[in-house]
Amino acid sequence: MDDTGADRLVVPRISFPVPARLHPAADELEERTLAWLRDFDIIRSDAEEAYLRHSTLGRTYAWMIPEGETERVLVATQFCIWATVQDDRYTEELGLAGRTTALASHLLACENIAENPHAPVSGHRPVERAYRDLFARIEQIATPQQVLRIRKGMLHYSVGAAADAAYTAAGIVPPVAEYRRIRHLIAHLHHHFVLTEVAQGFEMPTALLLDPQVRNLTDLAIQTIGLTNDVLGCPRDAQRRHVANLPMVLAHHEGCSVQEGIDRTAAEVTRHTDDFVQLSTHLRQRGIPVIDQYVRGLEEQIAGHLAWLHETGRYEIGL
Repeated sequence: MDDTGADRLVVPRISFPVPARLHPAADELEERTLAWLRDFDIIRSDAEEAYLRHSTLGRTYAWMIPEGETERVLVATQFCIWATVQDDRYTEELGLAGRTTALASHLLACENIAENPHAPVSGHRPVERAYRDLFARIEQIATPQQVLRIRKGMLHYSVGAAADAAYTAAGIVPPVAEYRRIRHLIAHLHHHFVLTEVAQGFEMPTALLLDPQVRNLTDLAIQTIGLTNDVLGCPRDAQRRHVANLPMVLAHHEGCSVQEGIDRTAAEVTRHTDDFVQLSTHLRQRGIPVIDQYVRGLEEQIAGHLAWLHETGRYEIGL
């Protein structure tokens, strides 16, 4: 019997007004992604492969990028699952074990690879060799500016991962504002949005990316996806007694129950969704085709992520 109360938590239904679609090559994308993980010894056993299949991680980007050349969507899918494995095996495990220097070594190695994936390497871990393969392939299909944006997104992740590990190693729950910033940085979404462009064959000009309204829409998409994860993943984290989501951080610092934290976070997701819909409508009225493509890509990421969350077993209690 679960004594944490996790099994009694009620997760509100979260919806998005844009219907999700599944890429027609979803099965191929999943199988080739799992084979790639085995080739790089990231999947080390049949049990690990069974876990990934149960989690449907190989289908994540088949939902989030429902259109695009299969080979390009495959790179995005592999990057997505690589990022998830990195979170599970490095950021989370090393942080919980207090091995912050080991995490720092890994993050530094990844930054060195992203800077020049063609440089000779030795002694890299399997997850780092896979990262090198990803960046070498990304350079073949992305524009130079997109490559730089993906590198910047990974730097965002590294800052967030280092901050998260520092708090975890010290046994301190970060303040609410700092948790929000950490969550924003480690979501991996800054560069995943770029991968959507690469997969669908377009590029957002820098001037438009810096437009305050486009920037705001991007932030709303990141918050909507990240906090939806926090809501649906909260019961599992509560069962593991791992304070790794906004509802539990709110409960810790503000004296509310975890259920109240879930309800407050879900309400925040609803507000972000409403703001996203309103702002995306306004941006489309500008009549700029590339903005329309970018907005559609963000919509598909949000809708596809939600569809994947409804089918995945990743957040089951006791998994």
